[in-house]
Amino acid sequence: MERKGGRIRNMSMKDLILLTGRTINQGVALEGSKTGKENVRAAALCMFDKEDFKKLDVISGTPVKVTTDYGEVVVYSMISEEGPHPGIIFIPMGPWANQVVNPDSQSCGTPTYKGMKAQVEIVKDGKVLDALELTRKTLVEA
Repeated sequence: MERKGGRIRNMSMKDLILLTGRTINQGVALEGSKTGKENVRAAALCMFDKEDFKKLDVISGTPVKVTTDYGEVVVYSMISEEGPHPGIIFIPMGPWANQVVNPDSQSCGTPTYKGMKAQVEIVKDGKVLDALELTRKTLVEA
């Protein structure tokens, strides 16, 4: 926590549930390019319940680091248009979500895209990588 103008500001949130899925905006962006800026704007996001977002006390677009037992990724924060859904965050499917989902397909060929425990922290100087940068980073670390 940190003081901000006499208020205590939450720098992180724990015990969240991560869901992933496709969005309409993501589908539109993918028509252009999987590596373009439109795809970053459509898929490098973590969407929060409105009340949960207020607890973080940041503006929409602030980078946050999402961490699960399977990895971590820096994405842009925003308030979900759906809801209310306290305690649940959403990241559109794609390279950013792939960093934090359970890769075990349980013999069906599809990873577990929903229901992971997650935590989120504000990353003041965080950089949201584009799809190519994220892929390069992932390959180098592997």
